[in-house]
Amino acid sequence: MSENRIEIQPDQHIEYFESNTALMVSMNQDGEKNVMALDWKEIEQRGEGFIIRTQVAYSRYTYKLLTEGLKEFTINIPSEKISHAISITGSYSGRNTDKFQKAGLETIPGVSSKVPTLKDCLLNYECKIVETRKSDLSSHHFFYGKVLKAFASKEIL
Repeated sequence: MSENRIEIQPDQHIEYFESNTALMVSMNQDGEKNVMALDWKEIEQRGEGFIIRTQVAYSRYTYKLLTEGLKEFTINIPSEKISHAISITGSYSGRNTDKFQKAGLETIPGVSSKVPTLKDCLLNYECKIVETRKSDLSSHHFFYGKVLKAFASKEIL
């Protein structure tokens, strides 16, 4: 779907971002990538840019990659074609499962990020981590990613 998407402003088509579970991709320093299902996400404008805030449990493999790996991630809103990947990526750990292979997910190299986005998505966001916060009230950690690039499928345009 890389040829079937165009660059957009991060706040365009926000209704898809807000109403759908995302697939979050992270990567370690050696290029090993992981994907997880993500419901806890928000996007907001800060200054002249946009920030995506996510919450990831300390126990997740993604948490390890975000804290010890590349300080980048991508957020991908899947189309109906790959919506099955949500249950797969939310049911297995990347510590011992190649969830990309198990879910049949294909990647698109990042434009501004080393972390890839996913094909067959309605929206893709490339983000650089600019802030993290521990939560005293939950078992999740907050990651704030500055949106470097955003793309929308021509399917929703």
